[in-house]
Amino acid sequence: MSSSDAEVACCASQDDAPLLRRVVAPSRSQWEWITSICCALSYACTYFWRYPAFVLPPDVLDVPVRGGFTLRSCISFAFIGGFAAAKLPAAHFASSRLFFRHRRTLLLSLITSSMLIEGAGLAAPHPAAKVGAVFASAFLSSFLWGCMLTYLEGRVTTERHVALATLCLIYAGNASRGALVSSSSSSSSGSSS
Repeated sequence: MSSSDAEVACCASQDDAPLLRRVVAPSRSQWEWITSICCALSYACTYFWRYPAFVLPPDVLDVPVRGGFTLRSCISFAFIGGFAAAKLPAAHFASSRLFFRHRRTLLLSLITSSMLIEGAGLAAPHPAAKVGAVFASAFLSSFLWGCMLTYLEGRVTTERHVALATLCLIYAGNASRGALVSSSSSSSSGSSS
């Protein structure tokens, strides 16, 4: 049986199969767009687990931690400090051979780790654990944009992929702040009644 006969037999058997059972493999270009959309949306989601730390209830955020600082101010310092401390290591990591060999796996690991660390840390009972989790999550989140751009670069449509990621970044930043404002205003109106 020649290869064309095998293709005809394959197509004939597909025509007989139910529509839901057919599998169509995406083209290389479609995979690039699927990857781009996933990168853009996953980066956008990072805003929705980073910023809720700042709208925890006042009975949580106004707890004294050390030296007259409240949990609210310590979380702010940890957030800024985590991003600042990670800039040089992130640049080194994004340009390393290790990252180039395992870009997708490492990018997904960074995103997942950042989310899990912050989520688990904010659920911890001790204020120092909350502050440490915000610092660690911000540290890892500082790697994401550069690593994502490194992952997307070198494609024919890189500019379009980066434009999509930037659009999601702008929307997510505003949407997460809007969600925070509405949740904090609803919680303050609920506590005043």
